[in-house]
Amino acid sequence: MRTVHSFMIFGALTGAVACGDIDNGSQVRDRGATETPTTPTGGAGGAGAGTGNGTASADSGSSNPGTGDSTGTDDEAEARRRRKDAGTGSAGSAGTGGAAGTGGTAGTGGTTGTAGGDAGVALDAKGAGGSTGAKDGGVDDSAAGWLHTAGNHLYRGTSIFHGRGANFHDTRSCNACAYSAPNVAEVNRRADELIDNWKANFIRFDLESEATADNRVQWQGILDDPTYQANVKTMVTHVTAKGAYVLLALWIDPTTTPNELPTAATNLVWGKLANMFKDDPRVLYGLTNEPHNDTDPTVWAAMNTSVAAIRAVETQAGTPPHIISVQGTQQWARRLDYYVTHPITAGGGVNIIYETHVYDPATEFNALFEGPGKTLPVVIGEFGEQDSDALMQRAEAADISYLAWTFHGRCPPNLLVDNSGGGCGVGMTLTPSPFGQKVKTRLATAW
Repeated sequence: MRTVHSFMIFGALTGAVACGDIDNGSQVRDRGATETPTTPTGGAGGAGAGTGNGTASADSGSSNPGTGDSTGTDDEAEARRRRKDAGTGSAGSAGTGGAAGTGGTAGTGGTTGTAGGDAGVALDAKGAGGSTGAKDGGVDDSAAGWLHTAGNHLYRGTSIFHGRGANFHDTRSCNACAYSAPNVAEVNRRADELIDNWKANFIRFDLESEATADNRVQWQGILDDPTYQANVKTMVTHVTAKGAYVLLALWIDPTTTPNELPTAATNLVWGKLANMFKDDPRVLYGLTNEPHNDTDPTVWAAMNTSVAAIRAVETQAGTPPHIISVQGTQQWARRLDYYVTHPITAGGGVNIIYETHVYDPATEFNALFEGPGKTLPVVIGEFGEQDSDALMQRAEAADISYLAWTFHGRCPPNLLVDNSGGGCGVGMTLTPSPFGQKVKTRLATAW
């Protein structure tokens, strides 16, 4: 998503722009489209400093994997830019937390499962070679719920982990709330809605930091802003305490290269995060957002080095290796082909999953996730509305976890209606958009 986000146009203003991390080349644009990219136009801004709410729509076609991106990527770039178009507004009052749900029942897939205890979250899992289980099915690795990989799947105990949910933003909120003080209570209110009412059991938590303030109130990263660091810990813990799993992702981070590869500076950030969450079994790590316009070997080496940095922290702490998600090497994280023949080797290649962002028509699903998923443990880290019903159905058939973009009203493609009035959206009614309703309906059905 970030891809396009970076496209966001700030405009000559003191505020944010449109929001966008949108679809990695896709959300907004839905990859299969062929429309001509449009020039972002200024719209009404929020009640805060910014007034330029421009969004650009473009789409990119798909191509065969190679050593460089050979497809149009205007979409992605555009999505990135959107990130900045969220607009600004003043912070509202804190939302109230939702009530915890009831614990899951024992799983039937694989070997006999222990009674689930995850509040409000249906952690459906299929036993390895067995029938579909229900709510925390299968035997857990420990009472805490550590995940692990084996073969081409991600497991919780002896059962394949069935993670479903959405991308979810921190207090900066796709730049929509970066111009006001952080509001952790609002983020937690939205998490309650997504987990308790939409029934998501898996969230990609998108961390967002910038190199410069540009009139923002909150913008620095984990290493430079102690308040942000503490807030991230609080928000992630709120989600995991409800029983959901969190894929902690460096969505927008100034330490990555222009092509979104992790660097030595990025690895320092991951060292800090790995230490912060070393004892939380429900936290997974997503190294970067959407690699693009670089060579396969270069992307692979950067990812492998980041994995090694995280494993070094875990080894020193004596904690189990968390699941680490490495993003596709080409086309804004779409392509996983190179990893099929060159899997990550750092840390013995243990507990690595391979993340693709899908903003393409159904004709591309086999190339993007079904094919690679026959060899690798795959996760769909982002997808847009295009052929989304088919994507969710086919991902479930292949036992591949998936995360929609995004639980927001101003960071297209949006799962929520924009009831913010052009501002930050604190306290707004969280109404599903047409795309959001599709996802919410699917999450309510058994897998």
